[in-house]
Amino acid sequence: MAQAHFGSPAHQAAMGNLPGMMLIAGATMGLAQGLFNALDGIAEAKHQQAHYDALGAAKAHAYEMEDLARAAVLAVAELEAEVASLRQACQQRQDVIVALSSGRA
Repeated sequence: MAQAHFGSPAHQAAMGNLPGMMLIAGATMGLAQGLFNALDGIAEAKHQQAHYDALGAAKAHAYEMEDLARAAVLAVAELEAEVASLRQACQQRQDVIVALSSGRA
């Protein structure tokens, strides 16, 4: 049968150190929790930065596409004006051909 040695110097020393060891263990747990919170914060910051980078790239692309669309609209307007001019020239030539073939010239 084992006997408890509650009066021994080793037991008294261990019991005397118990509050200090509990304090150290609690501080260690607090430090660990703080480190985990910091790591979570870093991961969240990286995620937000990636989101902002992607958003900035999308906005830049949208501005480029807007500029391209404006240039395309101007090019189409110029081409439509050229087509109208060519149609008018063709009609004038056709009128001359018809007049020459009917002997009215």
